[in-house]
Amino acid sequence: MGEAAQGEPIQHEVFSTPFKVEAQFEMWPTPNSYRRYPGGKDLPAQLRVWRVQNTGQQMGGVVSSPDGMNNSPDTEILAPGYNVGQQSGAVGVGRHGNFLQWGFSAPPSKMTDAGQKLFLNCIHYIRKFDGKPPQTR
Repeated sequence: MGEAAQGEPIQHEVFSTPFKVEAQFEMWPTPNSYRRYPGGKDLPAQLRVWRVQNTGQQMGGVVSSPDGMNNSPDTEILAPGYNVGQQSGAVGVGRHGNFLQWGFSAPPSKMTDAGQKLFLNCIHYIRKFDGKPPQTR
């Protein structure tokens, strides 16, 4: 995972409750790896992203494919990440049952204000699912 989330924040409570996440947008080059996946050849030369952390590293953390999240019961993609080794739309932050998948690797001291607020909001949100294990097929 890189330093940023890709695209506009989705309309989800983790971007407004309890703190308003105010993303600062930048245009970054579309990673070459995105071109290998379906629809990748049609992506623009640059993508709109918003920085979640400031580590100076392009890689670190974990992600899931959007297909993996969309094909599992009781899952949500909360924010796609900007990841030079995956496809466009790879999960940067997601939920499966009572598990939060936070794909960024920086400690809060190296997160942007928007990243810190999103992290706190995600912790607040995941509390609703306490004791509710992930569903399987």
